[in-house]
This record gives sequence, C-alpha cells and structure tokens, in this order.
Amino acid sequence: MFGEWGPPVRVRIDAAPVWLFARALKDRNPVYSSERAAHDAGFDAVPVPPTFTFVMTHGATFPDLQPEGGSGSLAPADSALPTDSASDAGLYLHGEQHFEYHRQPVVGDVLEGRMRVSKSFAKEGRRGVMQMTILQTRWRDAATGDPVVTEQIVSVYLPGG
Repeated sequence: MFGEWGPPVRVRIDAAPVWLFARALKDRNPVYSSERAAHDAGFDAVPVPPTFTFVMTHGATFPDLQPEGGSGSLAPADSALPTDSASDAGLYLHGEQHFEYHRQPVVGDVLEGRMRVSKSFAKEGRRGVMQMTILQTRWRDAATGDPVVTEQIVSVYLPGG
C-alpha cells in the first residue's frame, strides 16, 4: 500500500513552540508551560500536547540538525503529493489523522522522522470522485532509534472543488 520511505528529517522540540501550540489549542494545562508543573505531574520534561508532532516540522527542522544530504522536508522527492500542486483547481482537505504514541515526546527531544506516501486512489463521495492519499510518518528518538510516534494522515482532493 505504501511507497518507499523518504529521507530522514530531524527536529528538536523546543519549549516556546510547545507552549504556543498549547495556547492555540486553548489548553491552559501548566504542564505545557512549566518545567516545575511537568515534574510535579510525573513527566521528566515538558510534554508536547497531542498532535504536536504533526506540525513540529514547520519550525524546527534547523539545517544544522539534518543528517548528511537531508533536505529538511519529510515528503519523498518522487511522491507527487496532490497537495503539493497549487496549480490543480480543486479543494484540498485534511481527511483524518491517527497517532500511535510509543512514548511521550518532550521538550529537549531530537526526533528523526521519515514519511512514506501511498498511491492516490479514488473514492466516490457525495460531491463526486475524491482522490485519497495516505501519508505515514514514523518519529524515532534520534539518539537511540527507539520509536516515539507513528502518524497516519489521509489527504483528500476534490477536483473542481
């Protein structure tokens, strides 16, 4: 079902983006903004809110972190993701998303992710034929190689919008 894994991308989880993400979600839990509160709640460090790993590449793929030859982009070069083509007239939607946590990601982690993309397939919907693409990303601890989070996302494209 899935294609080849794309290039590795490294991300360092920093405190400020975690705090801002929690605020954007209107989650005022102090574990996301205070090391003391995180320790009092039983965490080794400030944890990330649920779904944070989906957005962390947007601001944390610093060039110096990237492995040799890494581009800082998760998408495989030959993936032809439908959402990468702004010239196609239509509506792009984020269909659904699943997360499997192998351990809690925390501030200070350096994670290495790889993505693979399925071939696009058609599905009949109420508004006509939809093009569906499944993207899977695996995040591992860059130091140990241990799994941290596995994400699966369904991208939906409606031709003609």
